[in-house]
Amino acid sequence: MSYLDRTIGAYIRRNVIFPVYWKYIKHAKVLQYYKQLQKYQWATREENSNIQRKKLYALIQYASQNIPYYQRVIQENQISFSEDTIFADLKKFPLLTKDIIRKNFNQLYKFRDHTYYRNTSGGSTGEPVLFYQDSNYFAWNTATKILFDEWAGRKIGEPMIKLWGLLRDVLRGGQGFTGYFRQQLSGVALLDTSRMTDQNNYQYVQKINHIKPSLILAFPNSIEELTSFIHDHHLSVYSPRAIMTSGSVLFPEVRTRIKEVFHSIIFDRYGSREVGDIACNCAKSEGLHLLPDIHYLEIIDDEGKEAKCGEAGSIIITLLTNYTMPLIRYQIGDLGILSDNNIHCGHELPLLEKVVGRIKSRFKNKFGEYISGGFYPPLFYFKENIQQFQIIQETADLILINLVLIDKDKLKDMKNDFQEINQKIEKIMRHKTAIQYNIVDEIKPSPSGKYLYVFSKI
Repeated sequence: MSYLDRTIGAYIRRNVIFPVYWKYIKHAKVLQYYKQLQKYQWATREENSNIQRKKLYALIQYASQNIPYYQRVIQENQISFSEDTIFADLKKFPLLTKDIIRKNFNQLYKFRDHTYYRNTSGGSTGEPVLFYQDSNYFAWNTATKILFDEWAGRKIGEPMIKLWGLLRDVLRGGQGFTGYFRQQLSGVALLDTSRMTDQNNYQYVQKINHIKPSLILAFPNSIEELTSFIHDHHLSVYSPRAIMTSGSVLFPEVRTRIKEVFHSIIFDRYGSREVGDIACNCAKSEGLHLLPDIHYLEIIDDEGKEAKCGEAGSIIITLLTNYTMPLIRYQIGDLGILSDNNIHCGHELPLLEKVVGRIKSRFKNKFGEYISGGFYPPLFYFKENIQQFQIIQETADLILINLVLIDKDKLKDMKNDFQEINQKIEKIMRHKTAIQYNIVDEIKPSPSGKYLYVFSKI
């Protein structure tokens, strides 16, 4: 693809396709919110704090008047709040965990219009949770993605490649014409990394060299695998302005290897399905900038007290953009560290030094292909009698599955569930695989305290 083709295509997307699509087809305020984020990213720390205070107060005030769960919490804990003291008042609210959401699900949402939709958490803890989001949240989250891409040097509409892998694509064998058409309109090409064979890797390198993307967005393990392949086979690859990783921890040695092969700046983005994109570094910061318009983030220690800057603790998120199902002091399940470093990038935004404890294992089949461990948890989501699960790859031909059941007496009724799971696992693995189920009373955490529900011993 020539420079002229890329430039003209990006101009048309940015000035014609995107404005028409978001305003007249989706009826979403994506570009309006993006312009707000563009403006407020340069606000002073005091200005950002005021913006956040007003949005936090408005959210809690709405929840206190419309959401039964929070009405009960406020009454039981005798919580009073005001705009001037809202940051301190927030600490009076108990943490919101996945278990609490399950037990109080019907008391945690109120539909304001017809734009609501269902989503689920990623399930890295083995216990996914259902929740509702709406068009306003979607618009803010999409605007956030555009801003983070801009920090990495990609303007709206410029060519971009996603080294990504989705379970639904693996099971149905590709995206088809609809997916291809969507890529042409958005400028984003999806390269499925569910199975990275030598043949696929060659094709992906050729695709990168042809498209010449401004940005590559990838799972760390996906870009690591492709980087090693390029290095080992002495291939030449186009250098995008930046490579952005998301979905798990990017280790320093992997970051160095990617830089050596692609000669690109590396960015790290942190987010989740529950609350969207949370933080990202800019070109001049090593830590991850938080956006006060979107989230209020706390780090707490094991005793539930505020952790000091530089100390690791549990990440607690209050999402400021989803009124359909407010998440106030949501314990997301990750560990992080806040920073008080005075950086000189021009952004006076709160800084998350790093996120720790988000490591997704990869499986390896007998053909030597790596498969994302993220494909397996959705197979167990919302099975009626499964409370928790743990998936362990012992060998290329053997997978052990530990299950905590809600009712062990119903084990004999789960034959169809097991058959469906087995079929999908074999389709993902691409060969006959022995699958052994163990019914256990509990799934214990690793020595680090992290629950590893998907990991491979090979």
